[in-house]
Amino acid sequence: MKYLIVQADGMADLPLDELKGKTPLEEARTPSIDSLARSAHSRIGSLNTIPSGLPPGSAVGNMSLMGLDPRRYYKGRAPLEAKARGISVGKSDLAFRCNLVQIRENGDQGGKMADYGGGHPGEEEAGKAISLLDEKLGSKTISFRQGVSYRHLLLWRGGAERVDREEMELTPPHDISGKEITPYLPRGEGGDFLLELMDRGREILAGKSEKFNAVWFWGVGSGMETPTVREEYGLDGFTISAVDLVKGLGKFRGLNPLEVRGATGWIDTNYAGKVETALENMEEETIGFLHIEAPDEASHMGRTDFKIEAIESIDRRVMGPLMDDLEGEKFRLLLATDHITGLSSRTHEQGEVPFLLFDSGKKMDAAGEGQQKCFSERAGQESKLNLKEGYRILDLLVGKLERSKTEGR
Repeated sequence: MKYLIVQADGMADLPLDELKGKTPLEEARTPSIDSLARSAHSRIGSLNTIPSGLPPGSAVGNMSLMGLDPRRYYKGRAPLEAKARGISVGKSDLAFRCNLVQIRENGDQGGKMADYGGGHPGEEEAGKAISLLDEKLGSKTISFRQGVSYRHLLLWRGGAERVDREEMELTPPHDISGKEITPYLPRGEGGDFLLELMDRGREILAGKSEKFNAVWFWGVGSGMETPTVREEYGLDGFTISAVDLVKGLGKFRGLNPLEVRGATGWIDTNYAGKVETALENMEEETIGFLHIEAPDEASHMGRTDFKIEAIESIDRRVMGPLMDDLEGEKFRLLLATDHITGLSSRTHEQGEVPFLLFDSGKKMDAAGEGQQKCFSERAGQESKLNLKEGYRILDLLVGKLERSKTEGR
């Protein structure tokens, strides 16, 4: 059997007044996905990817979708991204996500978060900035490491021996778009140290770019260990993503990150290249994780039009071609999303998200529900197929989870 997960990051949303009570997923034209929803070989369900008490972000959500219980394994976001870059983060170290951001100045340490993604800079421009920061601020214990676009890393060797990460108060910059930053600056243990680095970073970056003028630290974490998919399921596999978080998490799970030229993490990403790479690497007893970041980015920007465009592109340029090419083969496919990203709030939110499971080899018993007319948050909520422990979704995909443990509320 071949297995494929298509992860449309942040695709789920809440009903919007501007869409007359619909969500972007309901508003978007998705004929390929809706055709799957009506198939006798499909089931629609809902799952809880964010356990209570954990932050509703992509690190926790993707961990659930890759079959890991976040309550047991989550140690922070940044170590996952470090893993993608081949950077070791020990149990005594701390890693931080380091965004290049644009802060609209109003004097001193204040200002408003004008752009959490620093204008989505290219590799060359971002690389020069990170290299400069490392040259000016780096030491034996502190280093800046380049990632993709605005997404980079700060490493603090031995940091976990000096401060307790659980006592650090750090806010993701995409949570405060357009807001005054002062109430959200680093606080708690290590806060003064990080704030000093940020202040000096603003001085160093001043005038260097029209897109960004500061750095912002968040997503702190320390070293972690997880079982591999081969150890748990006897499967090899791969990830396809423009995002280091997904690549790194996949590496922890023993999944090989495959590179696709033109994969940007935005609505201009190389959809065809991602599909082609997935199809080329789908083999028997293999699981693939195809990740698309665009819906999440659109929500953080508050752009309903971009989110609808992203969802329609996934339908037309990913799901349609995938199903056409896989026709006649034996495979199971899961279409899912890691969390709600609200256009109104412009950030991640708690709540169950929908998924669609397709099995080419057998019909799904829909328990008298009848086939859904479309795939949506509402369809997931109305389904009897419900996973309160969202990390069990991988068990469901590979057929290890009994139906009696998934149905009912």
